[in-house]
Amino acid sequence: MSKTTIPAGGLSADSVTTAKIADSAVTAAKAGFSAGKIGQVLGVQKTDKASTSSTSFADISGLSQAITPSATSSKILAMVSIKGVASDNSTTDALSLRLMRDSSVLSEAANITFGSTEQDNQSCAIVFLDSPSSTSELTYHMEFKSRLSNSSSINNTSGDTDSELVVMEVLA
Repeated sequence: MSKTTIPAGGLSADSVTTAKIADSAVTAAKAGFSAGKIGQVLGVQKTDKASTSSTSFADISGLSQAITPSATSSKILAMVSIKGVASDNSTTDALSLRLMRDSSVLSEAANITFGSTEQDNQSCAIVFLDSPSSTSELTYHMEFKSRLSNSSSINNTSGDTDSELVVMEVLA
């Protein structure tokens, strides 16, 4: 077995290069890379139908989740799954959805269209990585509105039509 000695003054700047290090010897920690870690996961599931005929955005009752970040450097990953978007009275219309943090609009899915002769039961997913720079409690919630004042809803059919809102703190 050979021995390597390190000079008393240390190694020269070019004596250890990336090319000389075996791939299997490098880990994320050794490379100085730190992937985000999940600090907390909170969520809510809405199992009942919600309808609106308003052309102004209104809260979707039951799709709201509060979270308190542990550091101002944390990010919040919000994931929403809305199911069963349809007309309540067989009219052609469209429903718009938006993800909010308190009173700030984060993301919007505008005019999810459905037909008049059948219940299309559209689905919509929204994923948003937020950088709130806060350690105060934040509330993420969903709002909806009808394009043409017809009664439109989410969770409109029986079966697997539960809508969900999940928030995760991603630590820096």
